[in-house]
This record gives sequence, C-alpha cells and structure tokens, in this order.
Amino acid sequence: MYWFTVEFGLCREGKELRAWGAGLLSSFGELQHSLSNKPEHKEFDPSVTAIQSYQDQDYQDLYFVSESIDDAQKKFR
Repeated sequence: MYWFTVEFGLCREGKELRAWGAGLLSSFGELQHSLSNKPEHKEFDPSVTAIQSYQDQDYQDLYFVSESIDDAQKKFR
C-alpha cells in the first residue's frame, strides 16, 4: 500500500493527474512516465492496491489514482 500511495501515488485535480508520492516528486523521469499514456492507471482501491506486486528496478507499469488526497485518506478508514 505504501509503495503505491506515499511513494508513487497519483491523484486527480480537476481532469488532470497530479503526483503526490515522494518517489514521483524526487524523480523527474518517473514523474514524466507516470503522467504519460505508457503505464496503466487504475482507480485507487485499498483492497486491490494492498495486494498489488511492484518492482523497484525500473519505472512502474501501473499507478493507482485517487480522486484526491482526501478521497484516498477516507478510503483507508
């Protein structure tokens, strides 16, 4: 869960995707990749996100997108 939220989380602001994960904000290349049409973007759902595998050797193939940071926090409860 941590990997796809705190490190590599995306959220919407209006119709645009925005990064909120520290891993994205500290890597310009990964940030560009995450906002492009190359990776898959799925709606943030804690029950799915928690069991999603990840790799840490290259850019992610999948990012989870919440409607807002508040939305993500509410879904944790």
